[in-house]
Amino acid sequence: ALPISRLCLATLKLSGRPDTAGAAMAEVNIYFGSQSGTAECFSEEIKEEAATHGINCEVLDLQRFTPEDFAQCSIAVLVVSTYGDGEPSDNAVAFHRWASDPRNDGSQPLKGQRFTVMGLGDMNYSKFNNMGQMTDQNLERLGATRIYHRGVGDDSQDIQADFMKWKDGGLWAALEKAIAQVRLEGPRTTAGGAAIAPVSTAPVVLKPEVHVFYGHEEADGAAQDACEVFVECCKSSGVEVSLVQSLKERKAIEAVKKLPKKAIAVVISDVSPDGVCSAARKLIRNMSLELDSGSLSDKHLRVAQLTVATSKCNNSAASLKSQIEQNGQAVRAAFERAGVKDMEESCPCYVDAGVEDVKDVVSKVCSAVAKQLEKGTTTVGGAAPAAASKAEPAKPQKVRIFCAGGEAKEAGEALAAVWSGGTVTAEDASLGALANAAQQKAQAVVAVECAADGSLSDAARGLAAQLSAAPLAIKAQLRQLRFALLAVAATDYGNAGERASASAALAELTRAAAPVAQALKSAGAGCVGSFSVDLQDADEGKLAELTSTLSQGFVTSSTPAVGAAAAPAPAAAAAPAGYSGSGASKPSSYGTPVVKLATAGATLPEEKDSEAADVVARFYFEAEKAKILKVRELRQAPNAADGLSTVEVEIQATGEQLKGYQAGGTLSLLPRNHSDDVAAVLKLIGLSEADLSRQLTCAAAEGSAYKVKKPFPTPCTLGDALSCYCDLARAPTKKMLQALQPKLQEPARDCVGKLLADADALKMLQAAPACCRMHEFWALLGVTGGLDPSDFLIHCPRQKAREFTIASSPKTAPEKITLCVSLTSHDTGDLTALAAKLGLPASAASAARGAGARFFGMCSRWLSTQVKVGDVVLAKQRSSPLQLPSKDVPVVMVGAGAGVAPFRGFWEELRRGPQTAPAALFFGCRNPEQDWLFKEEMNGAVKLGAGCGALARMQVGPKRPLTCLFPAFSRPAEGKEKTYVQDAMRAQKASLKAWVQNMSGCVFICGSTAMGTAVLEVLAEVLDGGKETVEGLRKEGRIVAEMWG
Repeated sequence: ALPISRLCLATLKLSGRPDTAGAAMAEVNIYFGSQSGTAECFSEEIKEEAATHGINCEVLDLQRFTPEDFAQCSIAVLVVSTYGDGEPSDNAVAFHRWASDPRNDGSQPLKGQRFTVMGLGDMNYSKFNNMGQMTDQNLERLGATRIYHRGVGDDSQDIQADFMKWKDGGLWAALEKAIAQVRLEGPRTTAGGAAIAPVSTAPVVLKPEVHVFYGHEEADGAAQDACEVFVECCKSSGVEVSLVQSLKERKAIEAVKKLPKKAIAVVISDVSPDGVCSAARKLIRNMSLELDSGSLSDKHLRVAQLTVATSKCNNSAASLKSQIEQNGQAVRAAFERAGVKDMEESCPCYVDAGVEDVKDVVSKVCSAVAKQLEKGTTTVGGAAPAAASKAEPAKPQKVRIFCAGGEAKEAGEALAAVWSGGTVTAEDASLGALANAAQQKAQAVVAVECAADGSLSDAARGLAAQLSAAPLAIKAQLRQLRFALLAVAATDYGNAGERASASAALAELTRAAAPVAQALKSAGAGCVGSFSVDLQDADEGKLAELTSTLSQGFVTSSTPAVGAAAAPAPAAAAAPAGYSGSGASKPSSYGTPVVKLATAGATLPEEKDSEAADVVARFYFEAEKAKILKVRELRQAPNAADGLSTVEVEIQATGEQLKGYQAGGTLSLLPRNHSDDVAAVLKLIGLSEADLSRQLTCAAAEGSAYKVKKPFPTPCTLGDALSCYCDLARAPTKKMLQALQPKLQEPARDCVGKLLADADALKMLQAAPACCRMHEFWALLGVTGGLDPSDFLIHCPRQKAREFTIASSPKTAPEKITLCVSLTSHDTGDLTALAAKLGLPASAASAARGAGARFFGMCSRWLSTQVKVGDVVLAKQRSSPLQLPSKDVPVVMVGAGAGVAPFRGFWEELRRGPQTAPAALFFGCRNPEQDWLFKEEMNGAVKLGAGCGALARMQVGPKRPLTCLFPAFSRPAEGKEKTYVQDAMRAQKASLKAWVQNMSGCVFICGSTAMGTAVLEVLAEVLDGGKETVEGLRKEGRIVAEMWG
């Protein structure tokens, strides 16, 4: 292979943002535990939207978790998925093991940390959302404080809607409050005694919370009414009440214990001459038992107590007031004992609802609370922590000149050559490069080429358009940018008079460049000044003078970029909390990704130590290459064109990862896109089939000193990148549309803009009923070419591995794994509804997708119709809950269609095992002469004379492991009654009950969700205890269901 320096490479710049940490440490760390990439996508979405709320977040992979670094995090958001039957995702195993370890309880390693959890799962599994629940419980057990309720996402329904409901239901207010509290509390220490500095934030106004408690006497009390009046007065006065809690409930004492710092507790209780009401007595008793003297003093709480009497007349009111007031002091004494002080503002503490105007008295209490709130209100943030007050001497700052247009590039290079002090570079202007400069705190000069008539160059107009349509994540970074605008012209006039006239017009050129400055300002960047230069009239001296003027503009401008911290950024930011010391890199080590596409026939050198960009990409780097050994059709009457095909696929299992597989385990396989999809996309990106063999690689635009996280392994061919690593069977994602929109031509750009602004339209585009493929979407918009190849490659959704249940046994075939794969296929509608949503004519829909189109699952079609013996695939295997019991107990297996896969491995395991307990198989298909999978093999596994005890005990030839087989046919021959597996189970209910309840047997279910649900219902009918028994057995692992669809 030729050295890379000698290869002829075409450089394709990627507009994606570099994967670097912010200049300041994140206020909130978002950790994800993800298997398929959903949790990671949601985490990025939280970060993107957090920027619009002024919250600085960092997304961190739990793959790099260490207890020490995690404990340093002050505010954590965890988005975690449940994998398999209640297990953590692969990248969260170490975190879950540590968080679940009871040996960590005593040290309370997370004391002072604040957290919230979003859990993802699938309701079809018995341990639904188990990882979310366990994470939520474990963090609280380890000392962390929950700031927002746990979210629950169900992938069997609408997981995106579940996530949005959780995110928009109060997350931002909870995070803003937590950030303010962290700043107010100052540095905290870990369990090991290490100090953790607070995060510098923008100023936040923190008001004490108001928590209202009421104790109501059921007979004739008025405290509840007084409480309602108080809450209404607060509402009309602008006083926010965080909690209203009845003292009757057990959780009242917990609410008192959890009062936040500086909170005001307003206690309204009914009191009579005989004493306080029963609810108040209960609270007093619980406080004396569960709160030590002074235990709440460190929270600096305040209390306002209002005793409510209900006298019958004025005389009794006057005579009993003293006694009632004295009795009411018992409540006040309980709070005083716990360390809660009276409000500084005086207020009424007694009202007789029988003879007084309750509203008048309560309004005075409300007024006093409002004044106390003003005294307790604190403004936090906006300044660097005290520990950072001793700043190092200022170092020369990096200057980056971003050039939009050829003349601008010439001017930038000339300025860089004469600029004194610091490092100065001239480079092409792009969104990613500008965002990177903002993170580096570099001084940015944006050089914009203008024509002699005062119009912008094409490059400058393109930059302005990109900035206007920049994704939220880019805009969040640009808020840290300070830039100087430089309008560049190159007049070509011959005589001095004409040239003098041109110089006088330079002010007009500056105004012509204003759209670029305005676009940057709209994105949040701060402009230190606007300047202009005419290359034809600029010698070295004038250029040096211009550099001095530009430098002075950055020095004298005291206005930081919008959203920037007031304090100067440190020279080098620390790695974000939550990354391990060995794995974390300084923010500056990651640069802007650049794709290099080699010329035809060139070979790129091997690359080592590559780092995957995300969870989905990690599969590409970790999976094992394996050969296809066998592909066999299993149906008796297949018809692939109509979606009727089921194949047996044998894969080599000699590598380290695959050879230790188990029967009933799971194999993950990376599919390939159909050749038609690849060909359609090649046209969109302006390349041809001949280019598929060209190799490509990724590098950092900033140079070899920077790393890049790779979206897929390189070097690879363009063909592999499109076929294996890009998902071309789905529509573009929101992030892809945001990235590609700036370079689109009208009317496609406007159409994409409307789509991005319409959440319902985006949901319709991604929904399963639309089945919109990548090339169909662009055809719908009338885009037939012109998409940037590198933008497409980097932003196209990544191809995800598909999972299959293993249909073989290592006892029978230790060096090969068998899969049973049914072709997924169904009719699809047209794209008319989507076209109408986007304001496009129906003709656009018909042009994008012809009538009678049929959907085929990408992976199942690839395995059923394209894969050949000798092909190499990427695969990984893992264990699953589908495991035969270790004890010799009855085994009941229920599967329909390809759901029989694990049971083929089971009967091979049983054939070679010592088990003697009954093993029954309920199998369903449409017709015994058309789609009875493994028909001969299945029947050959059934004991001879299954209905006759004498014959069943005979051993002729190899062991027959199945005690009985109960087939069910939903489309039998004419004249025969159709049955389903659940019908066959009802017919054997006596045997089922004996096997499961009397003999402690296990039930395994594999197939569609509809079939699995029906089977569980039959079990509830058959077993004593009904649904409760079934749920109990599922939790014990004696009923295991693997369902899909």
